Amino acid sequence: MMKGFFITGTDTDIGKTITTGLLTKYFLEKGIDAFPYKPVQSGAVLKKDRLVAPDTEFYEEVTNRSFGKDANTYLLKTPSSPHLAAALDGVSIELKPILEQVEKLQGIHELLLIEGAGGLIVPLNEEATILDLIERVSLPVILVARAGLGTINHTVLSVMALKQWSIEIAGIILNQTSRDEMPEIERDNKRMIETLTGEKVIGVLPNISQNSFATVDVGELFKNWKLEESEEDIQSESTTAY
Repeated sequence: MMKGFFITGTDTDIGKTITTGLLTKYFLEKGIDAFPYKPVQSGAVLKKDRLVAPDTEFYEEVTNRSFGKDANTYLLKTPSSPHLAAALDGVSIELKPILEQVEKLQGIHELLLIEGAGGLIVPLNEEATILDLIERVSLPVILVARAGLGTINHTVLSVMALKQWSIEIAGIILNQTSRDEMPEIERDNKRMIETLTGEKVIGVLPNISQNSFATVDVGELFKNWKLEESEEDIQSESTTAY
């Protein structure tokens, strides 16, 4: 089975898309055939008579690549929780087409980076949440959280939920969503999250201006991140596959 990650967050607008795009760029530059997949996109935009996913557009901008229709399964117009956006569009979100697409992409690419929607308990329909999807996909989770004030509670609760479902956690990424946060708070948040969860913070994503993403040096950005183990696993599984 190909190595991959499911990228989820403690909240919406927490930095999942930024993380997914930059990690895709990083692994591509390492020579790993990485593919970003956003199965459910709320707030899709109509362009040239077709719906497009803003998150996928971001992946393409950052990597300077086109990922095509394979990058999404459900494109929903309303920028809301997926279950409501689907209901308003007259669509029913089912796990089966998503799981079939995951299997297809795993057969084509070395590394699949799946981005969730919102946090863990975001409903996809009346029965299934993002957490259900993560369990069915069976990939290790990268949890994106704020670096600043208030993150300890949200992050620890998210980790508790993942552990309750026996889901493997690859690591936590702290995103500096504000430039005004006290460094002492961010440092202590990292320490306390690791202490309370027993999970490692594999990196801190600095606050990056919107105009700078396409030119970010990801090698420099991630040089102090704890990605070595993941890279070795990916390279090992890729070699084994051939």
